[in-house]
Amino acid sequence: MTGNRGRPSPIRARLAKALPHRRRLPPRRGCASMQRIIWGTLAAAALAAALTGCDASFSASPSSSTQDGGSSQTSAPHGGSGTSTTSGTGTGTGTGKRPNGASGTRHCTTSDLHASAYSNGDAGAGQRYGTLQLTNNSGTACTTGGWSGLGLANANGALPTKVVREGTARTITIPAGASAYEQLHWGVVPGDGDDQGAQCQPTARALHVIPPNQTTYLSVGWIGGPVCQQGQIRLTPIKLGKM
Repeated sequence: MTGNRGRPSPIRARLAKALPHRRRLPPRRGCASMQRIIWGTLAAAALAAALTGCDASFSASPSSSTQDGGSSQTSAPHGGSGTSTTSGTGTGTGTGKRPNGASGTRHCTTSDLHASAYSNGDAGAGQRYGTLQLTNNSGTACTTGGWSGLGLANANGALPTKVVREGTARTITIPAGASAYEQLHWGVVPGDGDDQGAQCQPTARALHVIPPNQTTYLSVGWIGGPVCQQGQIRLTPIKLGKM
């Protein structure tokens, strides 16, 4: 199909003009290198993700433990009817009965009162009793009623405390210089959720007390030892007088 040597024949020349020109693609150099780059990037990304996951899982702080009713151990003492969980760190709510018919007599505030706690000794069968006394130091009479909010604590902070409120709340008037009291009852026999060893719970060194219908607490020394059953204290409503 060639005429003179080295020259295309006329037929081939015409065919070359009629057919579309086919570009010769450059050799696919670097494909293997590009694949290595892509896979290397993906592998690095996967490794980074894996390491991030490991860091997150190992560095995550444990969640705060909670007690019955969803209250954190670091929450403040608070009140409420029935059984509630409390721990003492600052502010909260004491549960009480609002005075009615006490015309002209104001409500007792935390700053009006001085708190004292006394152990009434061993009642046998692993039972302990104590008295919480609130004295009116304000110089004028004031009214209150109901239950105080309680929270056990030691040098490490708040301890588990569950207050079971018993009895019926009544409004009382505390004259200036007079006192009112609430009775406490707790156990020293380990129960569900307690350490079953010699000491069921850490020993408290302080009792935080929120007077009824107040939001700030008073702190008194605690000499009642460990409080078992996850810090359960049974509490009677406040009454006028001393024990």
